[in-house]
Amino acid sequence: MKIFTRFPAAVSLGLLLLLASIPAGAVNLIPGDLAPEFSLSDIDGNSVTLSGFRDKTVILVFWSTWCSRCSDELTFLRDTFGGRDDLVVLLVNQDSERSVLKERITEMRDRLSLTFPIVVDSGLVLWDRFGINALPTSVVIGKDGRTIYAESNFYWASREKLLAAVPAR
Repeated sequence: MKIFTRFPAAVSLGLLLLLASIPAGAVNLIPGDLAPEFSLSDIDGNSVTLSGFRDKTVILVFWSTWCSRCSDELTFLRDTFGGRDDLVVLLVNQDSERSVLKERITEMRDRLSLTFPIVVDSGLVLWDRFGINALPTSVVIGKDGRTIYAESNFYWASREKLLAAVPAR
């Protein structure tokens, strides 16, 4: 009799674990959608707009300093795309809704030897505008401003998917 009373809980737990293993959609944009325009300052005080990069492919990366997968992805992006002048990797920090310590971001930038521009999404404006639901999330935007690719979490196959989404030189 005890087996039957515990069975529904076991099934519920199994379903919950199964659902948790399925990757969530990264954004509410689909390939071909025009990426939302924005204008923010980077952590060095420079103005950054999406339209300012219209002649280049943009890899927009939503990340946080506390996220281990974010560090993995940032290192991959640095090593793979760091020397390319035909594209821009733009890092959108998501550490806090209200305020983030600039020192924490610059410390990570320096530790990982990142040269990409970093903007802070204060109030999570871009998080909402792009429909982000997980970190890290990468969005590849073409020269025409249209979304090519979007994926959250940086899974084992993400490297290959990002390489396939970014045009070769």
